[in-house]
Amino acid sequence: MKEFDYNIVADPGIFQQNRLEAHSDHRFYASKEEMERDRSSFCYSLNGDWNFAFAPNWAAADKDFFRTEEDCHAWKTIPVPAHIQMEGYGVPQYCNTQYPWDGKEELMPGQIPSIDNPVASYVKYFTLPKDWLSLSSERPAGDRKEGETLREDAASVGNPALVKNPVYISFQGVESALALWCNGHYVGYSEDSFTPSEFDLTPYLLAGENKLAVAVFRFSAGSWYEDQDFFRFSGIFREVFLYTVPRLHLRDLKLTSSLTDDFATGSLNVEMKLQGACPGAVAELVLMDQERKVCGELKVSECAGAGSDCARADRASGRSGPLSL
Repeated sequence: MKEFDYNIVADPGIFQQNRLEAHSDHRFYASKEEMERDRSSFCYSLNGDWNFAFAPNWAAADKDFFRTEEDCHAWKTIPVPAHIQMEGYGVPQYCNTQYPWDGKEELMPGQIPSIDNPVASYVKYFTLPKDWLSLSSERPAGDRKEGETLREDAASVGNPALVKNPVYISFQGVESALALWCNGHYVGYSEDSFTPSEFDLTPYLLAGENKLAVAVFRFSAGSWYEDQDFFRFSGIFREVFLYTVPRLHLRDLKLTSSLTDDFATGSLNVEMKLQGACPGAVAELVLMDQERKVCGELKVSECAGAGSDCARADRASGRSGPLSL
């Protein structure tokens, strides 16, 4: 993967690199018991204290903080999620009809502030949950050669030896742009402050401690489009978590409901997009009312293909009142 180029932060034609496609935000669990507790073993929160460094602009920022040889354990910490301005780094800025840099720098579209454009450097050290690791990756250290990692070449892509299934990271909200590295490797870039940004970390993960590095830019090309009546902040202001998926995963889900004119009968249309493969797989859909009483069930068998769409499933209910899946 190529290195991060700061010039893309000002380029209105580039708003992401390697960001995963958007999908529905439904929750998923390994069992019914997990669902009832609302605690999924597929998710691992990275909320909490992150190591942190602040710079007033890119010129003053540490350009090498993401490298594995740079130890950031002794840095100051900042809570995630949080706006950095609320943690003592800079001040919030309210704008209505003018751009936030007006009166400081004279800029045209395709340019961003170079003097007052704070860069927040975040580092998080983490270890993967043990039950996400493959059996081969759980060999004792004494069974491996000196210097051997579970991924023989740290620059290689797609080595399945470390984890059972892909591992992704989800940033639920970062303002206004982020560049991401994992164990010294550039992973990707994203703007669009108020929607999730997700990336595939699988090729870059190591056994033991991993280093995640994020550079957050207060102003980017997207800031021209976000010029509205609100306070300007920056930072990782919504939750961050890792997640993995089962061998066959419901990646995207679309529910469309309709009612008859007399509101006596409702119809629910379900469209499912799958990731992975599992021959003979069947999707079982259960429709419940607000009291969680079952009022409809349906099985869909066309669910085995990798990256496939399940056949549309329609279910009509003769019960009145709002229904939920």
